[in-house]
Amino acid sequence: MELVVLSRGDERRVSLERVRGGFEVEVDGRRFYVDHAHAGSRLHSLIINGDQSEVSVQPLGNGSYLVASEGGDERVEVRDPLEHLDEVDSRSGGAAGTVVAYMPGRVVAVLVAEGDPVDVGEGVVVLEAMKMENEIAAEVAGTVAKIHVAEGQSVEGGDALFEITAE
Repeated sequence: MELVVLSRGDERRVSLERVRGGFEVEVDGRRFYVDHAHAGSRLHSLIINGDQSEVSVQPLGNGSYLVASEGGDERVEVRDPLEHLDEVDSRSGGAAGTVVAYMPGRVVAVLVAEGDPVDVGEGVVVLEAMKMENEIAAEVAGTVAKIHVAEGQSVEGGDALFEITAE
């Protein structure tokens, strides 16, 4: 499972996978093995790479949580990567510009060439992520100004895929 976690103005890409009775967690490229047990309704006991700690997690609604630990309290937001990308794009007003990968993956196909006109919703790049192919479409009508990737290329979340100049 892929997630975007927002905290203290930082955006983190988090990947979770169940393994050996616990979880393998990757945060911005760093891997951790996490063993988890409920210690109360909101209290969780975690062993992270052999180090034990307790964390209290209080849901605040809309994907927000208050997380308290020995290090203090912190408000975090947890989002689906596609929903996060959609929200970021809507805040920018769908303006033309650089489109970036929303999570790590591999470019399966480039559907257009630099200089090609594109309509809203037209596929530009196909990205395979989490064993699924996702067509990344133009969000504005315009001209493909630059293609930053090639078929078979691996990308990380945040890497530039293509640029569109609006009509």
